[in-house]
Amino acid sequence: MGLTGRQTGCNRQLVSIITVIIILFMTFSPAFNVIAIDTPSDINIGPYVDKVVFKVIEDDDLRALALQTGTIDMDASYLRPSQLQILAGNPDISILSTPRNGYGHITINCRDYPLNISAFRRAFAYAFDKTRVTIEVMEGNSHEHDSLVPLVSNWCIEEIMPYHYYIAEVAKGVQILNEANFTIDSITGFRSAPDGSSFNVIIEYPSVLQEAGMIAQIGVDALLALDVNAEIRGSAFSEYISRLDNHGDYDMIYYAYNFHDDDVDWLAYQYWSEYANTPYQNPTNFKNSTYDSWRNQLLYNTSYDAVYEAASEMQMILQYNVPRLVVNPADILQAYRTDKFTGCVEDHGRYIAGTYTLRKIHKIDGTPGGSVSIALGEPESFNVFLGSSVYASAILTNLWPRLYLIGPDLTPQPYLAEHLLKETHSENPAIQEGHTRFTIDIVQNATWSDGTPLTAEDVAMTFNYCFESAIYGNPVATGLRDLVAAYAPTSFRAIIQFSTESYWHFSTIAFNYIIPKHVFNEVNGIGFSEWNKWNPVFNPVEPYVTAGPFKLTDFEVGEFSEISANPSFWFFPKERPNTTETSSPTIPSSTFDFVLAFAAGGVSAAFTILVGRFTLLNQSDRHSDA
Repeated sequence: MGLTGRQTGCNRQLVSIITVIIILFMTFSPAFNVIAIDTPSDINIGPYVDKVVFKVIEDDDLRALALQTGTIDMDASYLRPSQLQILAGNPDISILSTPRNGYGHITINCRDYPLNISAFRRAFAYAFDKTRVTIEVMEGNSHEHDSLVPLVSNWCIEEIMPYHYYIAEVAKGVQILNEANFTIDSITGFRSAPDGSSFNVIIEYPSVLQEAGMIAQIGVDALLALDVNAEIRGSAFSEYISRLDNHGDYDMIYYAYNFHDDDVDWLAYQYWSEYANTPYQNPTNFKNSTYDSWRNQLLYNTSYDAVYEAASEMQMILQYNVPRLVVNPADILQAYRTDKFTGCVEDHGRYIAGTYTLRKIHKIDGTPGGSVSIALGEPESFNVFLGSSVYASAILTNLWPRLYLIGPDLTPQPYLAEHLLKETHSENPAIQEGHTRFTIDIVQNATWSDGTPLTAEDVAMTFNYCFESAIYGNPVATGLRDLVAAYAPTSFRAIIQFSTESYWHFSTIAFNYIIPKHVFNEVNGIGFSEWNKWNPVFNPVEPYVTAGPFKLTDFEVGEFSEISANPSFWFFPKERPNTTETSSPTIPSSTFDFVLAFAAGGVSAAFTILVGRFTLLNQSDRHSDA
């Protein structure tokens, strides 16, 4: 049975008290990190190009060559140090350098013996030489980092950690292994597990990346220094990600993890013991009862100080137990050509080839039109519930709508939502104690790619669908277990209610992909149980109805994905010539309309929110091979 609900209490007028709320936010909440960059005031308006072609070019050197020859206009992947010198000398190529909201790391299987012994993982962390990665692999374009929360995040406690794994301290690792009874076999010269059994460790890495292999080898060198039998193995990105998503067999795997926000509610899911066997969650298979004891405080407290305390303690527990070892938090270096197009947006969430660049980029003579070519890896799925790589996300984010988007400076931007009212019992006695209600008004000129109007019923149905498909394993149900109502009292107003109060509830609803009710409904649509069997594009008979600045117009496996400007997009520019259809964009009246105070837990009055904080409800677009 789907979620139901009815509108209760009096209808309150939405009152904009932006100035007061912003002052309160700045006073009470140090939690949100705003990076100062030059963000266009009309950031949502676009696109101005006709097409974007994502070309599948897996090899680093081939991508660099394509940039030099003009075959592509930009590379969505990150430059290797070996490429930087060559490309930097080309007058038609610019290099973007920006802090990385993520890191390369070695994920360790905490389930299988003897890697399930925390002493072994800790010894490995002490023996691993992070400075060697910085100097030899990244040629200085990196730094040493331990916390599993990126350094750019305001939740990161890196600078107050009492100890670090920055340099190779093999002697400490040896002592830890000796005390844990990892003895050395006199015949093989390698350590045996505490039960006397022999073992070896394989560190896998994405085979297409030379630097990844070098980092994996540094990991092997650390293990050999501890007298542990070890070797490296190159693997296909899609293959090992599938194993990780489904809790398959592995020892250690090097790959990268990227975030597009400043939220840390993922700490409650990525390393939670109850998710050690849940597909698409907790790929390290980590279990720790002390860690779990901080989970409710992280998720369900509304005070910033309490949430920060929980996040800090959880980081310290992860630091000690090492389910993942951060090894490469290098700055992002990306290359793009400047001889045909201009208007690229520096984006600290999605970097140079992000959705805002594709929204704002235009020909250097100022006229609209043209086709932009971008090198990108192979998307593994066009299913919004399964596209877990940055390759899939780079395309999907241009096709699918959300209530809000994260801006290029990590501040929120309105998308479908025009206004949002957050209320609890203290603001509205008609709401049950302990509950949180969101009232969202959406734009009235959005349409799906098949011409069907996009309404609040699609918004409500999205959350019902995610909730109901949870029993069939849908990963986007993460964070929705407390959802008690999602309905649309009018065509352009949705009500979403939770049975709890939480610092993170807005994040939970704001940035989920909105799906069309007429395509996914249980009666004559895809239905709850078919969420993972829906294989659009790869299977052309499957329905693929989207809504965004672009439409998918062509695709060939292993070759390219083509998206074309969508004139029905609700922020499509009215002044763009040679179009037969336009829409009037809905823009906030002020360029300073971001309101985040409710997230700080310091404002008790009901208020209007034009834009809010950001997180990814599902785990999509965090995985990367680089």
